[in-house]
Amino acid sequence: MIVDQTQLAAALPGYTLGDEIGAGSFGLVVAGWHRRLQRDVAIKVVSAGWRSPGQARPVAAEGRILASLDHPHIVRVYDHVESGDLHLIVMEMLAGGTLTRRTPRLGHREACAVGLAVADALSAEHDRGVLHRDIKPDNVLFDGAGLPKVVDFGIAKLIRGSAATASRVFGTPMFMAPEQFLAGRLGPYTDLYALGVMLYLLMAGHVPFEDADVGPAGTSAGPLPSRYRDRHLLGDRPPAPVGVPDAVADVIPRSLDRNPDRRPPSARAFALDLARAAAASCGPGWLAESGIPVRLADEVRAAAERPSALAGPATGTLILPPPAGAALAPDPTITYPRAARLDGDMDPELEESSTGPTAGPPAQTAPLDDADGHPPASDDLQGPRGGHPGQPDTPRRRSPQPHRRHVTAAVALLLSGAAGTALTLTLTLGRENGTRSLGRPLTDHTDWALSAVFSPDGQIMVSSSRNGEVWMWDLTDRSAAKRLGHPLTGPRDGVTSLVFSPDGRILVGSGWDGTVWLWDLTDRYAPELVGRPLTGHTGPVWSVAFSMDGRTLASGGDDKTVRLWDMTNRVAPQQLTRLTDDTGYVTSVAFSSDDRILAGAGNGKNVLLWDIADRSAPRRLERSVAGPTVAFAAAFSPDGRALATGGSDGVIRLWDLAIPDDPRPVGRPLTGHTNRIWSLAFSPDGRTLASGGFDNSVRLWNVADRSNPKPRGGPLTGHTGWVLSVRFSPDSQVLASASSDHTVWLWSLP
Repeated sequence: MIVDQTQLAAALPGYTLGDEIGAGSFGLVVAGWHRRLQRDVAIKVVSAGWRSPGQARPVAAEGRILASLDHPHIVRVYDHVESGDLHLIVMEMLAGGTLTRRTPRLGHREACAVGLAVADALSAEHDRGVLHRDIKPDNVLFDGAGLPKVVDFGIAKLIRGSAATASRVFGTPMFMAPEQFLAGRLGPYTDLYALGVMLYLLMAGHVPFEDADVGPAGTSAGPLPSRYRDRHLLGDRPPAPVGVPDAVADVIPRSLDRNPDRRPPSARAFALDLARAAAASCGPGWLAESGIPVRLADEVRAAAERPSALAGPATGTLILPPPAGAALAPDPTITYPRAARLDGDMDPELEESSTGPTAGPPAQTAPLDDADGHPPASDDLQGPRGGHPGQPDTPRRRSPQPHRRHVTAAVALLLSGAAGTALTLTLTLGRENGTRSLGRPLTDHTDWALSAVFSPDGQIMVSSSRNGEVWMWDLTDRSAAKRLGHPLTGPRDGVTSLVFSPDGRILVGSGWDGTVWLWDLTDRYAPELVGRPLTGHTGPVWSVAFSMDGRTLASGGDDKTVRLWDMTNRVAPQQLTRLTDDTGYVTSVAFSSDDRILAGAGNGKNVLLWDIADRSAPRRLERSVAGPTVAFAAAFSPDGRALATGGSDGVIRLWDLAIPDDPRPVGRPLTGHTNRIWSLAFSPDGRTLASGGFDNSVRLWNVADRSNPKPRGGPLTGHTGWVLSVRFSPDSQVLASASSDHTVWLWSLP
């Protein structure tokens, strides 16, 4: 489909248009930016001239359907525009990618959490008299906070009463119910069948009625439609998925019965059964441990949080978990709603199902990445102070603004009034990973908090923000950090990175204006600027780092250089050398503990390494650390033998640098983040690695055995914006995280 960009821009004068981010039989989806509201959007474009005659009207129907479904797990629609032969639906941008992309690394808990979210969305749809008819992993996308959302209502159907007759066959064969193949009576049970197929796939690795070695599935790829039709019409139910906890394995096949009357009576009923089964199988705190934020009906959440004795929502009697292999019968005390009646004759059948997402990047695309994996554009980070030098001001270069509605499950429940449940969830998070927040978040910054670092003695912390504020904090009582004096005098622009000299007397900050600032904190109640700002970089400076001996400072920036500075005379530091990173800008620099190796990460899959034994003539090592995607962050372990890298794919990789000229991967890649990683830090004792990223979460990893690294519990949630900095206190007992939500959090580690 070819769209006239001039016509599209004229139809949406308030938007800046970006690149195409999805396409299918429905048309295409382009990125957009609402200039007045400062909001990223996805724009679904359908041309009446391109479509078959008589199919323009359902585009408006799809927009009306979405507009009527105000639910946290359903993509939001902002506008519908008709201009000439163009029909446009403006929706929220979902930058977290598709469920298809996440499927290989989902565990049973995560799959159950996604299943509950989709079931809750279906319950809302069915109550409004809407059938989705195309539930599948490609049509479940995640926002920047990791919240799953159902998308693509292009073939949704409005129903009267509890069922409707399909006039044509629509859907994705792999996930279609028997009645869809037969053009029979459709109802809520039709969507439940597709949800059951999807959960079966997520947990067993293959769809029902197929062998485990059939091959990858999850979209519309796979055997011919006729094969799925024949298999879905044979037998009553598929066998329980192998390798899945018994209670959960018993629930899923019930939604896959050939006879719709034997499936769960509603999406709510299915959600309750799944919640109870997951609680019985996974134990206490499983929902929080999954790391998938969900917003569920109170009764469903209550069922999910009672693992051993489940109270019936109507009677309060105890319902013991069934024995292994026993089916979980629907609770007879609950009235399960069927779909609401809907008058009217609208039939928004549109087209064959698309194979791509509706409101987000393609499944294979790393979230928030451009072709070159550029960091957040400067007008994202600098606001009105201007665009990123040398980069076009388009949504393609723009990462989505952090929406404050993207909150964690606990906060969402508090806002909805379920304070008791939210408190339970918050406490569970603390128990599960052994980490708790220290006091209240620090909210003194009036713009994005970009960095937070501890002094070497651990007595103070310093934080910086996008508007140039640099605050000092007294940590005598770590649970009640106190701000010291006034902001440090310095740059008026953003201070992107902070670092203390090893003796704790000098603080260094890098700026978007290309300068590097020094402050003398010998008297912490009377800090002073030291000399003049260091200049030389021709663009924003993203990162600064001190050598362990305190004699050298490294700075990396947007001008594709790493600069080394002689700090012997701190009043007038001199540039030692300029190292060129021919792969692009540098977002992270780090020294090894023996001061022999310098690492630089940024625009490229390679993290470059230099031998700096002779700091006036560094030698670039022939072999770099190379991953599959752009790496934005790099951190050395305290012993200098390992390097951690993280980047656009949300994956952390560990590298053995015992032989610097021959770096080798060690252990398995660490997965869990759902968006790009921007900051990494090892604890001084070397046992823990912290990571922060654009999924608004902080994660901790046990790296005591680097050959077998593993998560230290679930994500630390609370931030409602990107986590841009993570740093440990010198005693490894406290972690500071800084975020675009203007806050700094302190976390106590056991």
